[in-house]
Amino acid sequence: MTGDDEYEASLGIRIPNSREAGQLSVVVLSFVICNLSSSTNSMSSTATSSDTRLYNLGFSSVRLERLHRCVERFVEEGKHAGISLLVLRNGQVADVFGAGFRDRALEAPMERDTIVRIYSMTKIIVSAAALLLVEEGRLSLLDPVKDYLPEFDDPEVLTGGTSKDPQLVPAEEPITVLHLFTHTSGLVYEAPGEAIGEIYDKAGLGDAESLAELVKRLARLPLKRQPGTMFEYGYSTDVLARIIEVVSGQRLDAYLKERILGPLGMNDTGFAVPEDKKGRLAKVYEHGKKGDLQAVPSLAGEASEGVRKYPSGGAGLFSTLDDFGLFGQMLCNGGELHGQRILGPKTFRILTADHLGGLSVANRIFTTGYGFELGVAVRINDGLAGTLGTPGSFGWGGMATTHCTIDPAEKLVMLIFAQHLPFDEHRLLQRFTNLVYQALV
Repeated sequence: MTGDDEYEASLGIRIPNSREAGQLSVVVLSFVICNLSSSTNSMSSTATSSDTRLYNLGFSSVRLERLHRCVERFVEEGKHAGISLLVLRNGQVADVFGAGFRDRALEAPMERDTIVRIYSMTKIIVSAAALLLVEEGRLSLLDPVKDYLPEFDDPEVLTGGTSKDPQLVPAEEPITVLHLFTHTSGLVYEAPGEAIGEIYDKAGLGDAESLAELVKRLARLPLKRQPGTMFEYGYSTDVLARIIEVVSGQRLDAYLKERILGPLGMNDTGFAVPEDKKGRLAKVYEHGKKGDLQAVPSLAGEASEGVRKYPSGGAGLFSTLDDFGLFGQMLCNGGELHGQRILGPKTFRILTADHLGGLSVANRIFTTGYGFELGVAVRINDGLAGTLGTPGSFGWGGMATTHCTIDPAEKLVMLIFAQHLPFDEHRLLQRFTNLVYQALV
């Protein structure tokens, strides 16, 4: 039995892959309806059976078709080169669909096993991995970061001045592990037009050759604000990943493989794509000056195509729909998959609780209907969320327009992968969320 067969068997259904389904001119892949080579009578019978199965999973096949048409439209209109999606319900595949190409020049289709750059969705996996150390008593959320990384012994906060003559004050409290999980550490990514942004730009963070070196460079920089006072997205998860390395005594990639990726069977997920799998790696696209789609020639953080310079906590993993679906299903089940418990029930509860408690959010990257858990956003207010959904659902996205939503109440895992910069330029992700939820019956 192949890895794909084992995955499908674990979800309780056999789904033809794209090669079995055939290719249309727009390369539309629909794995859950029927095999395109079937006869008319066979197709009708299969469709009826599929409709019944989808209904039993709580979905309308007619309403799911709206999602498929929307995905096709985004490709046909030249907004995205290729898009693929996976929807799981009750631990079974409800829908797998794709349109377009992973490589337009080669006319290689966007398939179920296409390998993509998930960028910041790496943070969800790293956050779960760090919680395993909490479960073992080797790490605590309220521990000062300096206990593990002495370079953070005396952090300072920028209060004014310029990048050449900054005004600094001592941090009023130590940065804690919890601050790293919740992006309230004062570490940021970028701040265009601000003194702190210029200081970060001059630090040569992109030139670091290892996670340890990156974190040491970060420790020499001032914080943008006092720890614990505001959410602002930044390098916090990279520092958390370095703590994982120090506590575990393993490099991040080895630790993740041993504790998360291996046990879940995520065999296509890692910080480097092996040579024998690079044919499945998607290109990342952007719009050129004339609006046409073009492949991004080089990507920051990669030593060569499909190979990261070093494992990092905030970004860098490559993965597939099936692989991340396994991780998402584990979280949807409360920390367990196929009888193997990855996270304890109480650990899962604290992972998925809102930890901001009303703190302000700088440079908001999620709507006011969401709070922030330990590494992911959580829906706390339907009226302010801006999309269809369920309170308590949670998830995160990646820079190249990828996203995962996990909804334990609905027993639903939703994944969509494009490979496009800038992030969600055409608001695909909002439509995906709405169209999955509207298909529930």
